[in-house]
This record gives sequence, C-alpha cells and structure tokens, in this order.
Amino acid sequence: MATVAVVGGGITGLAAGWALAQAGTEVIVLEGRSRLGGVIRTDRLDGVPVEAGPDAFLAGDAMAALCSSVGLEQDLISPDVFGAYIWSEGRLRRLPPGVVLGLPAWPTQALRAGLLSPIGTLRAAAEILVPGPLRGGDVSVGALVRRRFGHEVLERLVDPLMAGRRAGHTDDMSLQAADAKVDGLARSHRSILVGIRRARRSGELSGGPPPFLAPQGGMERLVDALARSLRSRLGPRCIQTDAQVTRVSSRSEGFTLDLQASGPLETDGVVVCLPAPQAAAVLRSLSGAASGELEGIPFASTAVATFFYPPGSCALPPHGSGFLVPSSEGRALAACTWYSVKWSGSAPADGAVVLRAFVGRAGTDPALSLDDDGLAALLVRDLGDALRPAAPPRLAQVTRWEASLPQYRVGHTERVARIERALERHPRLALAGAAYRGSGMPDCVAGAGAAAHRVLDALAP
Repeated sequence: MATVAVVGGGITGLAAGWALAQAGTEVIVLEGRSRLGGVIRTDRLDGVPVEAGPDAFLAGDAMAALCSSVGLEQDLISPDVFGAYIWSEGRLRRLPPGVVLGLPAWPTQALRAGLLSPIGTLRAAAEILVPGPLRGGDVSVGALVRRRFGHEVLERLVDPLMAGRRAGHTDDMSLQAADAKVDGLARSHRSILVGIRRARRSGELSGGPPPFLAPQGGMERLVDALARSLRSRLGPRCIQTDAQVTRVSSRSEGFTLDLQASGPLETDGVVVCLPAPQAAAVLRSLSGAASGELEGIPFASTAVATFFYPPGSCALPPHGSGFLVPSSEGRALAACTWYSVKWSGSAPADGAVVLRAFVGRAGTDPALSLDDDGLAALLVRDLGDALRPAAPPRLAQVTRWEASLPQYRVGHTERVARIERALERHPRLALAGAAYRGSGMPDCVAGAGAAAHRVLDALAP
C-alpha cells in the first residue's frame, strides 16, 4: 500500500490526511509543533469556551462533507445574531444589507446609514457611467474601486471589510484572488452595480447574511474529530506532533523527508500543508524555482484580545454581532466581535459581556510591537471610545498569531500557477493551504481535498 506524508497538522493538513485515509491510503501527518489545529484553538476563560482564532466557517459543500464524515453534522450551530457596524467618524453605523466586497448595490442605503456623504453617494451611483468592463490582467482592489466608485466607498466601506477579512492594504490586494466573484462581474458587465443587481435577482449572489456555522462547544472540536477519525482508521502513530520536517527530497520512486528530531522518512507521496515561507524552506532542494516563488508570498501578523466586561457595563447596539474599523480612523483596532451576543452558548452565567478585538494589518503594525499589557490597554481605550462601557474589563487575554495571514498581492494567481508548473515534474507532491486559492477554512479544506486527489491520481497504477 502506498504511503503519503502530510506535512503540517493544521486544518488543511488534517483534512488532506483524512481524504487520503478515506481513499485507502496509508497516511502519516507530521506537525512540527506540540499541538494540532494551527490557528484553530478554543480556550476556556472564566468557565466558558472562547475562540483564540476563527469562531466559525462559511457553510458549503466542502465543509458539510468534512463535518459529516467525522460525525459532527448534528452538532453544528449558527450564530444567534449576525450583522456588522462600521466605526466611522466617531460613531458606530450599521452596514447596509446587500454589500458585496464593501460595494453597495444601492449607494443611497449607505448614505442613509451615514457611511457616505451626499457627494460620495453621487460618485458611487455614477459608477454606471464609468467605461467598462474591466480588461487585461489582474488589478488591485483599491485601483478598481477608486476608479469606478470613488475614494469614499474605498475608504469607508471596502477597506474595513478587506482589513477584517485579510488584514491587507487594498492598493496591494489582488482583486482576482481576493474576490473572484467581483472580478468576474467587473469583467462581464459594463457596470459592476448593474452586475451585482442582476446577480442578486438570479440568485448568484445572496442578499442575506452569509451562512456561518461552528461546532457547538468550540471550533477545536473539528480538529479533535479529524484527529480521532484518522487515529481510529490508521492507528495512533498516523499523527505525530513535534515532528518538524526540514527538507523534502526526491528519490527514484518517491520522496525522503528529513525530520529535525529523528531520522529520514521515505514515502511514496507528499502533501505539503505549511505556510508559504516554511514550504519554501522544505522544498528548496527539490525545486529552487518553486521555493523562490513561495518566498514571494508575504504574510501579515495579527493578534486577538479577549475581554470580559462586567454584567450591564456595555450597552451594545441591537441587531449586530460586531464592528469593523477603516484604516483612515487611525486606530489600532481593526475589528471587534460581540462574542457573547453572537454565540449565546458561550456567554458567562453571570451575564458578563465577552468582546474579541482584532489587531493587525499588512506591513509593520506598530501596535503589535507592544507587550501584551500595552496592547490590551490600547485596545481597551479604542473599545471605550466606540462602546462607552461603564466599567473596565475584569479579564483580558491576548493571543498573537505571527505571520499567520497570507497577503494576495496583484498577480497572485499567476504566481500560484508558476509554483505549480515548477512542481509538475513531481506529480506525487502537492501543495495546499491558505497561501494559494483562498484563506478561509472552506477554501483550505477544498484545497486539501484537491491536493490529496492529485497525489492519489499520480499514485494510481
């Protein structure tokens, strides 16, 4: 029986390993750290489960199949409340419905919400008069939005949504990679506004809130279920932690993996599910060209601070689960989730309010240079200005995720294609992860399945 090594034990690596195991292949998952799950981590604070990383995933076929295969389909729950505000000019303003990538299908709704000025609204509505559609190669999100909708839509709507999703700067961010649907609308319609409205009427774009789901009790349950399923099928040694791979090299009928703490491991196939810089290091001897391209994918560092405010101290706006902050506001805070409102099952029994505050934008974010106490104090100040709590938080925890979020610069899809061409001479090796075709969990799981099946096809007699 063929043996495939999966390098990396985050959600992508575990999903790839499970796809291979279900196909009847021997699998060994190698994780360099002492814990599985990558950025998925559920902590218990003050007796309740609180996420240190993502708190949900977007529902879809890939995630539904994965959760069903490990017995979690009956344990998935939706947020109790979902809706976003924008902190703009000192006030929380409700994000109007029907916004796609921050682009308002009806600019007058953004005017009524106080997010656009009358002049900014007229400029956005004039998008139908801007010559189009988009032609040529990839462009930045900022260049497209500024040209077609004006700077107010970019700064007050698109920037905070993109910062919340990708921690990036819109003038560097690839439209093609960041939102393929909007890129498609820009290329297939003379007006993006008209394209959004048509896509709504046809059902191609949903007008309601996105369908998010999470396992009851915390996201780490998905990690545990995958690891348990793998071990149940293949035995306890199929997953190894503290097993850092330093190099992947080819041999006549497969690969040799050098492990830092033990001897070499020989396998028939490999799926590399590491962040791009680490993947570049382990693949350097195998393909210098692929390694060089992988090193060119930048990553942003982020941090999440969780605060417990005393009962009754925070009067949160209704019909929402958090707010986003435009870069132009000059704040350390990029976004905030009203966690105990969004997930009432994680609300403390005494009625305390749990808030999660997010920090980190592409490049060097000066706030991240502060120690944990200094960063928490800075965020408490920002939250105080936004929400006016009557008392300081009684508990605070800061979690840092160094170089955790890949940045899709203009030309990203072409870079990924060059990486894959450079590795074509090694058909039994595949890459998967957030650095390539989407950083959301469904993207990573779908990419894991595709990578597993590419290796399986190459191994087939």
